Amino acid sequence: MVVQSSLDEEGRNHLFSQCSGLSGLVNWLDSIDGRPGLSEIGEHLQSMKVNVEALKGSIGYADDGYMRNILKKTEFYELVAICWTPGQKTSIHDHVGSDCAFLIADGVSTETKYELNENGLAVPVGVRKYETGEICAADEPDIHRISNESKKELINIHVYTPPLYAYKTYSAAPQ
Repeated sequence: MVVQSSLDEEGRNHLFSQCSGLSGLVNWLDSIDGRPGLSEIGEHLQSMKVNVEALKGSIGYADDGYMRNILKKTEFYELVAICWTPGQKTSIHDHVGSDCAFLIADGVSTETKYELNENGLAVPVGVRKYETGEICAADEPDIHRISNESKKELINIHVYTPPLYAYKTYSAAPQ
């Protein structure tokens, strides 16, 4: 299950005043008159420094399911800090027309990629762990699950282009 929260303008301004990396990313994203490419987003995320303590003070975690903290959303992009406690995971999903790149701001993120079998069920085809500071980028079509398999909280900074308005979930094939 996913829980969603949006920062209000005052909360966003406070966070960005303490986290120049996030404010710089938003300034760059806002300067673009269109949809940025994944490689451009990845480059900006890779060079971004995150004040994790300031970020933690502005966002939250969910008890049941992971938390999507929407930091900013425009017609071209959505910037989200997604938080997982140990053992939490997304459903197996795609992004229905939105590209996604994310920076592991704190913790270890596990991405499991899937392909559909002849019955339309999701079969795992690869697993990768991303450490703090690493970038994961996924363009369409990409079916995956993000999980926190560690014993520590996890925060990822996601940029969706365009904003994530819908996604499709998939059932796992029996193992």
